[in-house]
Amino acid sequence: MGVEQRLIDGEFVDLKGATIAASSIRDLLIADRLDPRGIRLRDARVEGALDLADIHSKRPLVLLDCRTDSPVLLDRANLSSVDLSGLVAPAVSAAWLRLDHYLLMQDVRLDGGTAEWAVDLAEAQIGSHLSLRGAHLTGIEYALHAPKLRTGSQVFLTDLRASGTVRLDGARIGGNLRGEGAHIHSATNAAFLGVDMQVDDNLFLSRGFHARTDSTGLAAVRIRGSRLGGQLVLRGGKATGAIALDLKHTRAGMEILFATDVAEGLVDLDGLTYVGVPRDATLPEWLDLLAHRTRRYASQPYLHLAAAHQAAGNERDVRRVRVAQQKDLLRRGTLTRWGRLWHRVTGATVGYGYRPAIALLWLAATLTAAIVLVVAVAGPSGLTRATTGPCSTVEQIGLALNAATPLVKPDTQQRCQIITTTGLGQFVVITTWLLQALAWAFATLFVAGFTGLVRKTT
Repeated sequence: MGVEQRLIDGEFVDLKGATIAASSIRDLLIADRLDPRGIRLRDARVEGALDLADIHSKRPLVLLDCRTDSPVLLDRANLSSVDLSGLVAPAVSAAWLRLDHYLLMQDVRLDGGTAEWAVDLAEAQIGSHLSLRGAHLTGIEYALHAPKLRTGSQVFLTDLRASGTVRLDGARIGGNLRGEGAHIHSATNAAFLGVDMQVDDNLFLSRGFHARTDSTGLAAVRIRGSRLGGQLVLRGGKATGAIALDLKHTRAGMEILFATDVAEGLVDLDGLTYVGVPRDATLPEWLDLLAHRTRRYASQPYLHLAAAHQAAGNERDVRRVRVAQQKDLLRRGTLTRWGRLWHRVTGATVGYGYRPAIALLWLAATLTAAIVLVVAVAGPSGLTRATTGPCSTVEQIGLALNAATPLVKPDTQQRCQIITTTGLGQFVVITTWLLQALAWAFATLFVAGFTGLVRKTT
């Protein structure tokens, strides 16, 4: 029985390196008498261009460990499923492909040839899952070109080796997107590009994942505007570039697992939202990332982090985040000259309104300075008493507190007075006035900070 008849009968045929014409595969695939199991072929050398574009056949196509010198064309084809695992070819073009079930391209070796991409799945619709596990893809611009790809289930990029961008802009993934162990490098573009991507479950860029770009303007991992139904997992991954991660306006439906050493470069986290407190990084590490490794100041990452700790009941950490935000605003934010001055004052005195107890310390220091001024500088010789005898130390302290304490007067009888006929006495009086003004200011700042009047959410 000939090879073609065996294929029509649905047998799994191993050609052991023998040649088969590409036109024969096309003719068999559209033959009315083809077995429902479809074409199943292993280790064949396909001669000629395998052009299956625009074919409509509700049969599977299985070409395992096959080789061809021409790109495989599946543009606009409509099939049951396709398995090209182990294929060695220049490229696979499958834009607008329609599959009822899965597309398997595991361990393929595609060098791209003269095409800009090694695999083109632009606007393809795959009913179940897509697997590029262990594939080696080389493209002039794109290793995988799959904008607006649709899958009903998971996408596996596990252990992928890609030279060129993996592009999934606008893709809709019906399950997990798994990139564990993948290595992707792009010289001119983002390495992993998934702007406005939707993943129904989790995005795994972890366990040895490494995306690297030589571009200075685009991130190694750029998934801004993406929506994830589950977790964003970067545990054990790496993103390397002048800009390492662009997660702007990305929304994760669950927590993020994100150690700060994942990013070897700057990050953009403005608009990133998630559930719970970020895992795999301590709060100081996360605050250092926001303050020193983001591209510019943005309030939203701080506010969202504070809200996450607020929901977890970590009030102390909430204050730490708020203070760190205000310090970053002062350092990199847009403030007027007076706004910057006020920011410095409130930061030094009440911790931007989140640590009002600092103002009490300043108030205590002011009162201490007043006591030292009266007791040590003016001394008994610089004071006069209504009755005979020198002023006692207790009376001197009472005089100092009377002069500097706002509202409350510990010594209402004023038994001692500063002698103002001498230059020293005049200096002491004027200085106590200044200390009283400072005491008023620190008391006011404490009240304002305690009641939240000086807190900012800019």
